[in-house]
Parts: sequence; C-alpha cells; structure tokens
Amino acid sequence: MVHLHFNRGKNDTIMPNKKRKLSRKKKKSNSRKCDNGGIEGIFPPFNKFAYKSTRVGDTLNKISYESTYRSTGLSPKEKSYVICKCQSRSTRYVKLKNLASNAIRYNKIFSVYGSCNAIRNALLERGWVEKIPSNRMNLSKIRNGTCSNKSEIHSELERLLLSNLVEKCNPNFIWRTKDEIYDTTIDMTKDYNTIVNKLNTDALWTTKQGLCSSMKRNYWFYIDNIAEVNGPRTYNSYDGGEIEGFIKDYKITACTSLLKWILSMVANERPVFMKSGKVSMTVVVFALNRCKEYLFRKQNKDIDHTLPSVSKGQWNAFLKKYYQIIAKDDVFQADTENKLPLYLGYANFLLKEIHRYRPQLSCEGCHNIWIIKPAYCSRGRGIRMASKLGVITNLLNKANAKHVIQKYIEEPLLIYDTKFDIRQYYLVTSTYPLTIWMYANCYLKFSSQKYNLNNYHESIHLTNNAIQKKYKNYIGRHPDLPQSNMWDLEEYKDYLNRCGKSQVWDNIVYPGMKKSIIGIMLSCQDSLSISKNRFELYGCDFILDKEYKPWLIEINSCPDLNNTTQVTAKICPDVVSDIVKVIIDYAENPNSSTGKFECIYRQSMTVPRYGTAADIFVRGYRLSSEYFFKGKIEINEIYEDANIGKERDIKATLDKLKRLYETDIMMESEDDYNSIKKLQQETCSHNTQSENELCVAATVITEQLDKLMDGIDSENSIRLKSGRNKVLSSVFSKTSTCHIPMRRL
Repeated sequence: MVHLHFNRGKNDTIMPNKKRKLSRKKKKSNSRKCDNGGIEGIFPPFNKFAYKSTRVGDTLNKISYESTYRSTGLSPKEKSYVICKCQSRSTRYVKLKNLASNAIRYNKIFSVYGSCNAIRNALLERGWVEKIPSNRMNLSKIRNGTCSNKSEIHSELERLLLSNLVEKCNPNFIWRTKDEIYDTTIDMTKDYNTIVNKLNTDALWTTKQGLCSSMKRNYWFYIDNIAEVNGPRTYNSYDGGEIEGFIKDYKITACTSLLKWILSMVANERPVFMKSGKVSMTVVVFALNRCKEYLFRKQNKDIDHTLPSVSKGQWNAFLKKYYQIIAKDDVFQADTENKLPLYLGYANFLLKEIHRYRPQLSCEGCHNIWIIKPAYCSRGRGIRMASKLGVITNLLNKANAKHVIQKYIEEPLLIYDTKFDIRQYYLVTSTYPLTIWMYANCYLKFSSQKYNLNNYHESIHLTNNAIQKKYKNYIGRHPDLPQSNMWDLEEYKDYLNRCGKSQVWDNIVYPGMKKSIIGIMLSCQDSLSISKNRFELYGCDFILDKEYKPWLIEINSCPDLNNTTQVTAKICPDVVSDIVKVIIDYAENPNSSTGKFECIYRQSMTVPRYGTAADIFVRGYRLSSEYFFKGKIEINEIYEDANIGKERDIKATLDKLKRLYETDIMMESEDDYNSIKKLQQETCSHNTQSENELCVAATVITEQLDKLMDGIDSENSIRLKSGRNKVLSSVFSKTSTCHIPMRRL
C-alpha cells in the first residue's frame, strides 16, 4: 500500500512527497496566487458554458461540463487542495476533525437539498455537521467569485472539508424543499432512522380535490370545542354525482340569495316592488317553496311524504328572473294584494332555519358566485370565477383537467375595502398518535385592488403573492395598507385595537383556526401510514367573515419559505428555526423551548384489547342538541314580524301565518308565472284534512267496538250497538261528505 503524505509548501501548493521534485518553472506556475483562493494554477478555469456535443442522427446531445464533472463530488485533486488549505491553519483543522468525529459519534450529520439557510444555521449552532449532496460538492463558489474575500473562502473550504470527513456516513437529518422533493437517496417506503421533513404518505388534504373530499366527512370527527372544520361548500368535477349535487346546491342557493336580497333591499327602503315592475310575485313564492322543501329533506320529512318535483324548464325560468333581479335589470310588480309582510316574515323564518344546515349562508352573499380551481395547480394559476350556471357548466365541460367548484365567500371581512386572507403554519410530528403543532405567529396577504363583486379580475379576488406582485396598488388606496400587501400579526392586532376588537383574535380567530386544523387532520388520519422519524410543515389559508369566523380555503404542503417581502423575510426564518427546536431540542428534553410552536393536539395512546365478539362495544361522543347549529345569520335591519313567534316547525309557522293573514301564501299562479306549476296539490278532491283524520279515527273506533261485541250475548249487544250508533251519529253530525263502511247492525 502506498501512503501519500501531504506537506504544505512555501506557497501553500499541495504535492505528494514522491512528486515534489518538479522543475522550478512548473512549480512556479502551479503555485501562482490569484483572487479565487490560489486554485487557478492547479485546476483549469471553470466555464459553466463548456460542453462537448455528439450528433446522433438529427439530434444534438449536449453534455454539460458542470453535470458530468460535478455529479460525483470533489475530484481527488480538489480534495487534496481542500485538506491542505485547511491544514495550513493547524489549530482550526484539529477542531474541525474533532467536530466531525463528534457528529459521527452522536448522530449529528445533516443534509439540505435546496436552499434553506435558516435550517442550516440552526443545526450548525447545535454542533451538527453538514454532509453536502454530491451534486453540490464542488468549488464553484470559489471559482466563480461568489466567495470574494479570504474569510468567505476559508469558510467555504472548511464546509467542504467537514462534508468530506463525514462522506461515508448517512445523514441523520434531511431537509428538502419543494423543488428538491424527490432528489434524495433515502427510500421513503422503508423504515430508516434518518429524520426527514416529509411524511411517509401523500397528503390528500394538500390538494384541492383531496381537501374537498376530506371536508365532506369531517363531521364524523367532530369533537366539541376541539375539532370542527369550517369551509366553503366544494364539489369535485370528475365525479358525476358531485356535479349533480353542485347543480342542486346552485339552485337552492339562488333561492336563498333572492330572499336575502329582498330582505336587505326592503330593510334599506330600496324600491323593489313597483308598478312598473315586470317580474311576478310568484317568483318569490317559488323561492319560498323550494326553501321549505329543502328543510323538509334535511329534517327527513320527505320519507313519508312525497315532495312535488320541479321540472328543468321551471328552474330555468326562475333562474332567468333571478338573474334579472340581482343585476337590477328589473323589479317586482307592485304588491296589490298586501301579501308582502307575509312573504318577508316567512322568508326570514326559512333563512334562519336553513342557516343551521348551511353556515356559509351568513357570508355567501346574494350573487351566487362560484370559484373554479384546477385540482393540482397552486399560486392562483388557472382559477376562474362565474355566477351563472350555464357559464360554470361550460367551463367544466371544456376543461381537460380535474377541477373543484367552491362557493365563493362574497361577503368576507375587509380592511379598508380590501380583501385579505391569513397564512397560518402548522407542523405534524407524528401520525399515530397524531401530534399537531401550530405556529403562534402568522401574516396577512392583501389584494392590490379595491374589493368589487362586479369585476372578477384576479387582482381583486386572489391574494396570492405570486398574483399580486404583477399589479400596482390602486390609486386612492388607504395609506395604512402596506405597499408590499402583507401585514404581520402584530400589525393586524394593532388594527384590531384601533377598531375596538382587541379580544377578537384570542377568542375567535385563533381558536377557530386551531379547531379547523385539528378537524381536517383527524378526518384524513385513516389515509396516513405510520411515519417514523418524519415530520412536515403545512401552510393554511383562512378567510374571515364579518363575525371574525375563520373559513379554511386551502392547505399547502412544502409552503414557500422564501423571503419575498419584509414580512416573510422575518417570519419564515423564525418558523424554520423553531421547527428545529421542536424536532431536535424538544425530542431530547421535553422542558426545552419550542419557540412559537404550540402543541394544539396530542392523540392519546390506547392499548389494543383482544377478545371475543361479545366484547365488542361502540364508543363515541355525545352530540349536543344544537350540534348542527353553526353560528347565526346576520341580516342588518331585516323585516321582523313579532306575531310569528319562535316555532321551529315549518308547517306550524306556515299555518300560523295563514291564520294571521287569512290567506294561503304558498299558492303559485299559472296565469302570472306560466313556467312554474302549483306546488300545493290537494291529495283528495272532496275531503279536507280534518275530515280525513276523523275518518281514520272512526274506523279504529268501529274495529275496536266490533271485537268487543263478539264476546257479549245478543241481548246486551243490541243495547251496546244502539248506543254505539248514537255516538257515531254525533261524531259525523258536522260533515256529510265522509263515508265510512259500517256493518249492518
């Protein structure tokens, strides 16, 4: 075996002992100093554009010098140069060797794929050593002048030396960015002791399609005051059943939107019913009937009673009138029969009942706007908005990729007439048992334009930084709004204090976001596999309604942690640094600080018990009587009728209204509205409801008396039968149209 001993020459030129006898001319050439750390004479100048090409047929294959030369790390010459350069500072070299030795002994070797200096600095401060990926193990920073002064050059050489010393060891911690998500030598399907910032699963909740499916089943995982997801109604375009559900949702939303619009206009004394109006009042009756039927279905009252069907033509005719009213192209005819107070009272009652099943009713507005998002795109790409059913269906039919259709929150909370949303981070450190950490800090993203529902431009409705940085802020924008369109949490809290809402964040917003995150993770836990030594950071986007209630819009895996603005330049490095506190420090010492990360949910461990089938039992959570009530509908200055009362029963309220106004409000006239049929059809042309009930009661009485007669002698039975006839005669004395078959006595 040949041992090569490296000795430092006069001019820091590195050569083996057996090759030290060089000519003076060559030695002088090799030892020439230069600005890039003295390596110009040893290695050829680096040219990133150098390549060799080989023509195969008509194809020109270019093999870059950079990819072929640097793919396997440092060459032997480069390693020799790095070692000898560091040996020139003997004391420092010994410290570096000891640092590498301790890193190997105590499993403190890490690799960073991509650019994330925050995670690198946090680990280096804790005595960890970086193992540079082989494709980045090179002297390019010194060659191309990135390291300009001697201090930077020595730091880069020491980093390369440490990486070379731990070259044969597997990293104990791997951090990968989104761009480098699959660039790793670790097989994620196997169990390793290496800590990786990616769960061993595909997160369904981070795609729009998966989040839509997860939110539909989140009610199974409701835990009072712990887990409850609030999100807009969403449908997947690839599922025919969901498209049908969306169309039904759109139609009933048109009915509720019309009623809300009428109530708001009347409350603000706007002209809605005029002599010059061309839209019949029957349109209002149609909307009331459809809302009533919706409640019947939700209350399962359609099981024993068949609800009338409404044809496609009737819906099209209603939607046409609805579009005209909302667009203010027309108004209703004058209320000549004085039924308007009746309609308003019943509409108010129905909306309050529907809100128990559709919490978004309080913030979904009156324009029936829906947002169409590509299932697998991010940063606002490919998003469209539309309010007419035909336009939405055409967009979906022409789309080649999968989309989701989501009810747009038309009435969000605004700051100085500008839309915003909240970016909130959370961390999952274990899947079984589920452990979730939420970051106490967050930031707000603003739109660059004034909020306007008459314009669907992305600069108004999409707050993504990738979208907003393309546009200039509108003229006349409030001076307190940030030029970079971002606020940190402290700035938002200052704004809340000025508005007299200092307690809103701690009492409503933050707890609401916490419950949504826990709820969505519990609903997806069945799709997770056990991920040992895995963790992952997620970024959520929330929109607040006028009651400061947070609505979950989407969740992103591997969120962008780049310094795009002054706000993100401050919060993103802090997030990464605090992740290390949770993953490294807290794992070693539960009493150590976790920064601004708060453990919001830690699933309790259960020991499985095995027994016979007789030992099986069901365990669950008791739901309160008001479980399905999601807040309250808030319509400012709406019409209230004090005589209606607080009945929860739809039929009882309707009957009371009929008695108060001595009229039937639910009749739809064919003369006034030809495309809508009558909803209320009589089940019997000659019997009233009270007569039918009497007929049934009389039949039961007759059968019971007949059984009694069989056991009595004929002499007593004659008297009893005679008495029975007198009773029945008195029962039916008030009607002559109900006939009950009776045996001849």
